[in-house]
Amino acid sequence: MGTRSRWRPVFVLLLANLQRGEMGHLATHVLVVDDDLDVLTVLVAMLNDSGFVTTAVDGAVAMRDMLSGKGVPIDVIVLDCQMPGEPLAQLALHAKALRFPVVMISGNWEAMNFALENGLQLLPKPFRIADLLIAISEAMSSGEFGQRDA
Repeated sequence: MGTRSRWRPVFVLLLANLQRGEMGHLATHVLVVDDDLDVLTVLVAMLNDSGFVTTAVDGAVAMRDMLSGKGVPIDVIVLDCQMPGEPLAQLALHAKALRFPVVMISGNWEAMNFALENGLQLLPKPFRIADLLIAISEAMSSGEFGQRDA
């Protein structure tokens, strides 16, 4: 099978729908936020291999800067919900308040409860790339809007 992933044929239509912006040619831009650089690297590689445009940041300050609207428009955020110096999942609430679709990632029971209580989407660890792609699709169809649509 070479370097192709086994799941790729199953998600061709899903990816085509995610990657098609309003203008028909814009790839979905995912802001990936995680303080663990190993996890951040793997997430970015998986999403890039799936055809997404990604920007990786390793902390709350960098995420808030990206969301200030001074950079490339962000369509969806994939966010580790436990960041140093931030109360539990407050970054997800910040992004939601700015009307961004958010996929929170955590294996923490407290974070799972927080997500349910605040209407946030949570992808529990461990997960597969297929789970992440579905979560991104669901977040983007949630009625929230990225910077391209605001």
